[in-house]
Amino acid sequence: MYLVISWRYVESLCRKIASEIIEDAFIPDRIVALVKGGVFAGSFLCDYLGVSKIECLDVREEGRRVGGKKTLLVDDFINTGNTMKKALKLVEGEVRTASLLMLENSEFIPDYLGDYLTDHYWVIFPWNIVEDLSELIRDIMREWGEISQSKLRRVVSERGLNIHSLEAVFPGKFEEVLQLMELKGIVRKRIEGGRVYWRLVE
Repeated sequence: MYLVISWRYVESLCRKIASEIIEDAFIPDRIVALVKGGVFAGSFLCDYLGVSKIECLDVREEGRRVGGKKTLLVDDFINTGNTMKKALKLVEGEVRTASLLMLENSEFIPDYLGDYLTDHYWVIFPWNIVEDLSELIRDIMREWGEISQSKLRRVVSERGLNIHSLEAVFPGKFEEVLQLMELKGIVRKRIEGGRVYWRLVE
């Protein structure tokens, strides 16, 4: 199952986290954001907290250390918590952690949390919607070959991403992603009898 997150919800989670940080009187001198989702959350928190320094951290980069005197380490989603645990080893100084969302049974609990999920979802944030939807469309086209756009919409919903929910949050996004995929040469469109068909180029 997929869970589509809106920008409005992201902002509300960031406001909640920022309020808790301010109440704790913990104002970091910098924010370290885990790539890539943490960068967007980190930018919102910089604005809310008045923090001017933000660094990006990829835990796959060996030997790199970041941080300052007081650091807020930010990610968008904690699943198992392994990524955050690895990141903590790379950040110097006093460190507190924050995440927009967390899976309820995660082994790692951040200092500041926007909300938690009780069920397993593939979370689609605004900053990875094109990537995630493109991959789902690819998988469907590999299985079906050429497929009409109306049928594609139905199959996407059958795979757990409700098209009506997607359109409610991001109107026109489904067609926009198909157009981007066509522009990149990933898919090809054919029109016959007023119906639109799509297939993979690869």
